[in-house]
Amino acid sequence: MAEVKVLVEGDHARLADGRLQIGSTVTLIKTDKNIIVDTGSFLDKDKIIEGLKKEGLSPEDIDLVVLSHLHLDHVVNTYLFNNANIFYKLRGGSFAGLIGFPKEGKIKRFELVDGVELAKDVSILFTPGHTEDMISVLVNTLKGKVAITGDAIDSEKMSQMDIQPALCWDLEEFNKSRDKILKIADYIVPGHGDIFKVEKEL
Repeated sequence: MAEVKVLVEGDHARLADGRLQIGSTVTLIKTDKNIIVDTGSFLDKDKIIEGLKKEGLSPEDIDLVVLSHLHLDHVVNTYLFNNANIFYKLRGGSFAGLIGFPKEGKIKRFELVDGVELAKDVSILFTPGHTEDMISVLVNTLKGKVAITGDAIDSEKMSQMDIQPALCWDLEEFNKSRDKILKIADYIVPGHGDIFKVEKEL
């Protein structure tokens, strides 16, 4: 079974000067491939490298990077992973998705849709709403199913269906995706926060 490790617990806080302190959660999946989901902000570079070191890894050991969506706070450190193939959706609707091969300067289309397996015990969940290109990653672990959701569920608070997001591309799609995740996942790694257990309704 795969292992999930939060390397950087993302933040999202308004400062006294009106600006946001913002950076995504950065998550490592260890299975038959080493995978990073979202790469955080400029301030996270050293935390990522140190977190990987604790797992016996370096950025060069990462095989795949999955970008949940292309907002800046989720993608800045992608350049660290120069041996990785980069998976991202780019657009919603019928657009398939892409794999980037940075070392070769190439890209190709790739079907990033529900159930597509990226590695052993790791698959894609299409979760539009926050953005039209939003994807989550579903991981089978010994503790249960872990959904790494990006901003489809950006915090533990947003796992409550009666709380609505301040900003999203499509609210109806957001709520459908959120409900879909909550029904599938035993644990969630949100876009800005630490892993939490999903409380299932009896």
